[in-house]
Amino acid sequence: MTAIDKKKLGVLGLCLISVNTIMGLKNIPFAATIGPSAMVFWVIAALLYFIPISLIVAELSTTYPDQGGVTAWVNRAFGEKASFLCGWFYWVANFTYYPSLMLGIIINIAYATNYQELTDNTWLTTLIAIIIFWTITLLTLRGTQMSGRLAAIGAPLGVAIPAILIFGFGLASMFTGHESATKFTAQSIMPNTISLDTVMFVSTLMFAFSGMEMLGTIARDVKNPQKTFPKAIWISSAIIGGAYIIGTVAFQFVINVKPNQTATALYDFADKMTAQFHLPFNLSQLLGICFVIATLGALSFLILNPSVVFYESGRHILPQTLTKTNKANMPANMILWQAVGVSFILLCSGFVPTLSEALNMLIFMATLAFFIPYVFLICAYVKLRKTDKQAVRPFKVKHNKLAYLVASIGLFSVIGTIVLTLIPSPGTTIAEYAPLVIGPVVFAALGFWFYRLGSKEKETPMKNVS
Repeated sequence: MTAIDKKKLGVLGLCLISVNTIMGLKNIPFAATIGPSAMVFWVIAALLYFIPISLIVAELSTTYPDQGGVTAWVNRAFGEKASFLCGWFYWVANFTYYPSLMLGIIINIAYATNYQELTDNTWLTTLIAIIIFWTITLLTLRGTQMSGRLAAIGAPLGVAIPAILIFGFGLASMFTGHESATKFTAQSIMPNTISLDTVMFVSTLMFAFSGMEMLGTIARDVKNPQKTFPKAIWISSAIIGGAYIIGTVAFQFVINVKPNQTATALYDFADKMTAQFHLPFNLSQLLGICFVIATLGALSFLILNPSVVFYESGRHILPQTLTKTNKANMPANMILWQAVGVSFILLCSGFVPTLSEALNMLIFMATLAFFIPYVFLICAYVKLRKTDKQAVRPFKVKHNKLAYLVASIGLFSVIGTIVLTLIPSPGTTIAEYAPLVIGPVVFAALGFWFYRLGSKEKETPMKNVS
């Protein structure tokens, strides 16, 4: 029995899990590209997306704790088909997330080894990324004991230490009289114009708040959820939002970040701090080592989680060859096919001229794919709120009108993001835009085809028996 079984989570424990699951330092350089107005956009993203989704997840996970998880809630509201498609999109969404993660690892390795020239060769970085991903995938098939130990070491190294270093040096630079690289004025902080690009920028910041739905799997382990969840939501929102805002301000004070520099911006910041404070060590190399250990430690769990979610929603639909488990009870074939899909996307990204451009393209693709399951989630919440009135809801948005308003705001934000991501920005090439449109269409067609194929296989034995 684990520690989480022996003692239920309180506000502090739930906050720590939320912050560790959601907050990512790599989102700060991207936010910094728009200038001082990023502070306002962070707040807008939290209000439009993070808080509504958090409230919805809190209510669903405490109402149906034994079925924790997005696909289980969707199955209860709309049935097996919707649950399968939701799980399918959740699975394939990671096909675009993993490549962006792997390219980020290559950048970290380049700085950890002090061989920055590695990032200039897109095909070499692609090859190394594929090798690393397949290595961790094959290790994942053997179980999670090793990755569990690595993750325990990697979490503080990958989040806590880099955050302290970045925030600390950035704030130190601000308060020791150094000149700001960015002009902070009332006019520059407030958004002056609302264009398609700025709206899409907010959508990408919303993606930085994603991950709260994962708390559904631990709802039964939360103490006094009626009080714990809302407190944890507001505290986590303040911590994550505050960290993003403070980090972005500190970042912009030190350097100006252009959209084509986001891949290495954290290290450009570190190099500036090393020179500015005459550090006796290379801060870039230290951050690179921290990020490499943290990401590799967490990668096994990141590879396994979506496959397990999809396995649970599709094991009665998908062909047995895909849902077959190995001796370690891992959905081996599903994980291997996932690696094939990731490898294909990584190979395609090799045609993009620079690593930063490839990384930005993959982030947009991941943003689009990840938000599709949220449409299922929000609709399931509304349906269950209307039809399952007898359910005991330890935590709930108290008034129906307020609950539906929360759901409407979340749904508007999610659908708006999906639509806006499909609108090409000026200067976008066909090679950059085509995957955004073709990818979701192909994946959706495959999802329906897999479900139809699996449904027919289920009906065939029944017909033979009759």
